[in-house]
Amino acid sequence: MKTLQPAKPLLTANPEWGFWGTCMHSGYDAPMAWNAASRFFARVFGLTPEQTRDLLDARFGRHLADDLSFIEGGPTTPKAIVAHIKDRLADPERRAWIARAVREAKSA
Repeated sequence: MKTLQPAKPLLTANPEWGFWGTCMHSGYDAPMAWNAASRFFARVFGLTPEQTRDLLDARFGRHLADDLSFIEGGPTTPKAIVAHIKDRLADPERRAWIARAVREAKSA
């Protein structure tokens, strides 16, 4: 059985801030981080490409990109970024924060 892959992520509409801009300001590989986070959120939460872009372009995305600084060794690979987001989802408070942001992206 084939696993459905999410659609190709859309480019940011907020290159100065949000997830992309904060990654750039922090010296991270923004295209790699954007792709990893976009694909993860689209797949796990069933977001459309537009919803995923809106989620990461919002305040949530800026805070998520800031949170990548807690990855030991830095956010240098998609695997490290996805593992970090999964760890955040395992924490009930952070899961609630993520779920609230996803709901907002879906309802926009």
